[in-house]
Amino acid sequence: MKCDSCQEKATVFYTQVADGKLKKFVLCETCAEAKGITNPEGLLMAEELLAPSQAAGGLSAIEPLESLEKCPSCGFTLVDLQKVGRLGCPDCYRAFAGEIARRLPSMHKGQVHAGYMPAGLVKQQALKVELSDLEAELETAINDENFEEAAKLRDRISELESAKGEGVAAS
Repeated sequence: MKCDSCQEKATVFYTQVADGKLKKFVLCETCAEAKGITNPEGLLMAEELLAPSQAAGGLSAIEPLESLEKCPSCGFTLVDLQKVGRLGCPDCYRAFAGEIARRLPSMHKGQVHAGYMPAGLVKQQALKVELSDLEAELETAINDENFEEAAKLRDRISELESAKGEGVAAS
């Protein structure tokens, strides 16, 4: 991909939600640094990237803040959150949990990221977990010298592995 600014090879991918619309930008390292994306202090670049009508209200999802409360780890404040649109460190999530929980519904569809996994991959993951569990049971049965149970487990593992192989060949 090419940089949106200078057409060099893009290595920085920046996504911003403004006025309920998702805006994506791809930039080279030099342009990203020049626009302040790699510097939390200079991240507000809406005026440069968005049309003037959007820039004025584009980052207003968070109301003005007066809080001087700071993260104990990095010293980041809620005012800094307002300025840069992101938190300073992982501990900020704990330090500002109440404020984040209050604001999250207006910025995001939910409070839990459900993610997405294709159905075939879900089945494959479940099969891996089942095989791993059976192999652990097999090892325990062998260590306990319960060879009848070990033989059953071995056969079940063989069935699952052959089914796994057929599933991979079919896709």
